[in-house]
Amino acid sequence: MLDWVKERLGLQSRGASAARDNTAGPAKQTTLDSLRYVVFDTELTSLDARSNRLLSIGAVAMDGTRIRLGEQFYRVVNPGESVPGASVLIHQLRSEDVGAAEPFAKVRDDLRQFIAGAVLVGHFVKIDLKILRKELGGASRLANPAVDTMRVYRWILSKGRYSEDLAAKLEQTDLGTVAKAYGLEVHDAHHALHDAFLTARVWQQMMPVLETMGVRNLGKLLRIGGA
Repeated sequence: MLDWVKERLGLQSRGASAARDNTAGPAKQTTLDSLRYVVFDTELTSLDARSNRLLSIGAVAMDGTRIRLGEQFYRVVNPGESVPGASVLIHQLRSEDVGAAEPFAKVRDDLRQFIAGAVLVGHFVKIDLKILRKELGGASRLANPAVDTMRVYRWILSKGRYSEDLAAKLEQTDLGTVAKAYGLEVHDAHHALHDAFLTARVWQQMMPVLETMGVRNLGKLLRIGGA
């Protein structure tokens, strides 16, 4: 899947079947290149946090800056209700597409195993975290530390060289714009797995920049980009 990613990056892969211990998160002093990340994205029935439901989730694992193509997760989820037409225009998931999918309760354990012990990474990740916590049944059931690449991008910009268009750049923080700022091509926007891979590539570019700016461990990272 996504051969264009593999060809461009020469990414490493490994099996994802080994169980991981999620009893304790990584220590705050753990260096960025020593952390396991799960970069993920979701598609929803709507953006109304009061009533929305999960439609799909895509994720890819990283060890430091290495993207593990062999460790990916993608599921379409049956929300138990019809999909509004306005949201279908965005993510192309129709009611008939999700009708035969599993409910989240059948996906939950596989997802827990995949993210166990990892730092979660996403773009505007608070939206994704909120829906996962809703589906999991509460914030206490999602204890992983989380990083928002949008917040990290804005921090990097604000600490860098001043330019007359800085204010505009600080406002233009959608995933496609940020990816292009790092010279990355955008493919299949609003597909959860494809957006997760794109976010992983953005995060791959950001980590060396953070290193040069003195952000070298999880504690400092969470202070500037935690969600």
